[in-house]
Amino acid sequence: MLNTFSRQLSFRAFTFRRAMSSHEKKEPILALPTAEETVKVDVNDTYKLKELGPVVVNEDGSLSRINNWHEMADIEKENVNRILLKRNRARLERLKKAKEENA
Repeated sequence: MLNTFSRQLSFRAFTFRRAMSSHEKKEPILALPTAEETVKVDVNDTYKLKELGPVVVNEDGSLSRINNWHEMADIEKENVNRILLKRNRARLERLKKAKEENA
């Protein structure tokens, strides 16, 4: 009976270790950037984050970005920029008017 129990216990430990090792292989190990990859930023510095794409002004005034910006072709990016510029201006004007009316 004790022998059967020890076999079951060792089998469970084996399967647990196997599951853990396969789980660890799937997830990448994250690391901090090296000193050469970091940039010192002053409080008053400004940076353009083109890689993130344009800022979208939503109907409620919240801001967001386009999730698949990095996957778009250059022509698509130009079209999105052109359309968003017009739409963002119109939405900001509507939000400003609504704020003035409520004040």
